[in-house]
Amino acid sequence: MGSGRNTEEGSRRPPRRLHTSRTLPSFPTHPGLQSITGLRGALEFLEWPAAEWTVKDLQDWFTDHLVTPGLMKRPQMVREPGATPVMLDPRTDAGSNLEDLIYKARSRVLTALRGLIAPVADDRFLNAAIYGGRVRRAAVGGRPVWVASPREIDFLGDIVLSLLAADILLDREFYRAHLCICEVCGRVSFKDSPDARGVCSEHRSAISGFTPRVR
Repeated sequence: MGSGRNTEEGSRRPPRRLHTSRTLPSFPTHPGLQSITGLRGALEFLEWPAAEWTVKDLQDWFTDHLVTPGLMKRPQMVREPGATPVMLDPRTDAGSNLEDLIYKARSRVLTALRGLIAPVADDRFLNAAIYGGRVRRAAVGGRPVWVASPREIDFLGDIVLSLLAADILLDREFYRAHLCICEVCGRVSFKDSPDARGVCSEHRSAISGFTPRVR
């Protein structure tokens, strides 16, 4: 998976269905691996503001990106360090507990990704995913790949990181060269120019000094 990756735009709208209601940034795909890559699922998780998630949204996200592809069983509860656990039952009213849990999980994922592209790279989350069994080796069409394999008891942030790790492990240098995390809003995208890698298209004119907003 080299720098010649293709890019793809996701553009969707119908109401409240999380995975069909946001426009995602361009992102690289590996020809032939779209059926197992979790990159789209990870980006959708990072793209949607924490305050706008419902338990049904999170349940749908798990179904679409983890359960249906056979990567893990459906969890009954989601957990994240420092947050109150939330039952994955649309009949429950998780309220602010869900927002806090999503926010903490997203923050931890973004911190890990920022470490990956720091001048002195910190990619310990990749080793943690491997040794924690949250990614595994597989073969598709005779080609060795990595596949996410989280468990229902894993923290939400680690589940999202397992989706990313499966793709990053195929070509971590591509990520180091092209991954962009906006300093203003925390949006994850991919850029060709190093000068544009600290800001998303929405905040190109933003001046330094803004407090990052990842909710």
